[in-house]
Amino acid sequence: MAAPSGALWTALLLMTVALALAGAVSEPTTVPFDVRPGGVVHSFSQDVGPGGKFTCTFTYASQGGTNEQWQMSLGTSEDSQHFTCTIWRPQGKSYLYFTQFKAEVRGAEIEYAMAYSKAAFERESDVPLKNEEFEVTKTAVSHRPGAFKSELSKLVIVAKAARLEL
Repeated sequence: MAAPSGALWTALLLMTVALALAGAVSEPTTVPFDVRPGGVVHSFSQDVGPGGKFTCTFTYASQGGTNEQWQMSLGTSEDSQHFTCTIWRPQGKSYLYFTQFKAEVRGAEIEYAMAYSKAAFERESDVPLKNEEFEVTKTAVSHRPGAFKSELSKLVIVAKAARLEL
């Protein structure tokens, strides 16, 4: 068998590099979980990134109705320096009355976070909470007691890998 021609060799090399790079990109991971009413504090947590580098934890208490199916989606940038955590009810609006919520990240600091009273569904758009209803710190987004109107359907967090202090 003859050696591949220059053009074929280049094409094979480019394809190999492209496949290697594609393997370095984290596909978003989506995990379903139940949000349970009853007024008891519950938590749901997932790790993402090489060696579980980042963690996203959703802690909440809610009242009314029955369990709702929610999802947590996590993804990392190609260089593993950023990650996203989205927590939401795929059916749009939640019918539960949230008495508290907090989404925390470990291994990173929040660069952007937003909370929504209604998640986009079919032809409807996300409806954000008012800024006074929630607060964002370096590692968490949470309800603001006394201002939060108990409606939550989605949380979005974009975080950057924490720098190690020497």
